Amino acid sequence: MLETRLSVAPVPPPQSETAAASPNDTCRLVAACVAFDFGLDAAALEAGLRGSQRVAFARQIAMYLSHVGFGLSFEAVGWAFGRDRTTVAHACRVVEDGRDDIWFDCRVATLELICRAAIGGDAR
Repeated sequence: MLETRLSVAPVPPPQSETAAASPNDTCRLVAACVAFDFGLDAAALEAGLRGSQRVAFARQIAMYLSHVGFGLSFEAVGWAFGRDRTTVAHACRVVEDGRDDIWFDCRVATLELICRAAIGGDAR
């Protein structure tokens, strides 16, 4: 008969999940959250093809959130999405310009909070 022993020693709390997650993992999780919000398959955002205008726009938002919301470099975000760093920079400009619209700004801010909660970081 196997005996199972449980450790009663307290387990130290993990450090911030965002610090432990790799840039690629962070981008994949952000892409999954954004894809869900847009009603898309997350794989479409990471695909090498541009896809429809809706897919491309969702990808731009995911790249923006990965860079601005999680502090990842253009290079790291570009690598995770299979894009060049200049494409990430362009995506950030597009999303930043769109944030002048209050509804869009609220949607992006909410997506950032959702992504933070999904990754386990603070929601600021």
